[in-house]
Amino acid sequence: MNSPKVSIIVPVYNIEKYFSHCMDSLLNQSLQDIEIVLVDDGSPDRCPAMCDEFAMQDPRVKVVHKENEGAGFARNSGLALAVGEYVAFVDPDDYMALNAFERLYTAAMATNADVVYSSSYLFNNQGYTWRETNINKELRYDTREEIRRRMLDMIAKPPKSGNNWDVQNSVWSALYRHSLFKKFNLLFPSERVLITDDLWFNLNYLLHCTCVISIPDPLYYFRFNPLSLTNIVRSDKITKSHYFYQHLLAFLKANDFGAEGYLRATRLFIEISRVAISQFVQSSLPRKEKIQWLKLTANQPFWGEIAASFPYRQLPLKYALHFYLLYKRSYRLLYYYAKLFCTLKQLLMQCKMFINK
Repeated sequence: MNSPKVSIIVPVYNIEKYFSHCMDSLLNQSLQDIEIVLVDDGSPDRCPAMCDEFAMQDPRVKVVHKENEGAGFARNSGLALAVGEYVAFVDPDDYMALNAFERLYTAAMATNADVVYSSSYLFNNQGYTWRETNINKELRYDTREEIRRRMLDMIAKPPKSGNNWDVQNSVWSALYRHSLFKKFNLLFPSERVLITDDLWFNLNYLLHCTCVISIPDPLYYFRFNPLSLTNIVRSDKITKSHYFYQHLLAFLKANDFGAEGYLRATRLFIEISRVAISQFVQSSLPRKEKIQWLKLTANQPFWGEIAASFPYRQLPLKYALHFYLLYKRSYRLLYYYAKLFCTLKQLLMQCKMFINK
């Protein structure tokens, strides 16, 4: 029996409410020569039974049941079972355009690409959908220098840039050549250890690529869920982000990315920290607890070290001011600044939703 063209790996955990919508979009793909590997990561709800039901209904579905270890290790379990020519990763609360894998696979075949990235939509439970990436033409990277430049852009933009990212760094909405996983023993770290495991995987994968393609088609629909792992309020998020930052700096140094690698990695760490602070300030925790956490965060010694070596004044004003208050340990002013910034951002989002409706 021939191997399928695409293996789709879905780590499944506590997502019963949205799981069927995701699976409908996968089972009804215009490219039928696929397999779907569902990895039940010890889910406490009906998801394990739903996985088995999908497998009984369609022979293209495989199921792995395992103890809970997180999405990264669940994807690794799926990779151990996958046999497709190319591999994709889909989160179970999201969904794909029905022509997604036909379009991705066709692009991969036409260019002999090691990976094809597509654009995506974000949507929320209130019915609002917006385009996340704004690529309007196909982009090809087939030299070492071009691929390394894309890797840097995947980490973050230069300090002076108005945007933090123009390049998707998640593994969803992409199609990866399966043989590279085996040849170079490429696996996912645990997101419980390296907080941005998608980026870490992509960087390690791209090191071994000779052709990378980005297509403008928005094929992946990402559910913006305030309760998801990436948005949940966590008091240790900055500490874990700093741990990842140190690993990222070591990776970039080992692969000769030089001063530019430092600038991109540091901007990423500053942005992740800003988002973590905003989420904490918006939480329902008592104000006194928020202020105390901000005080402990601002007293970390690495902010001063970064301020001495990173040109933070080149950042857009709203980000530069946030970092300035942080490293100057003005944690009370930082609290009110973050709260104001979040309020204005929410108002802007509501206006956009109203206009689009």
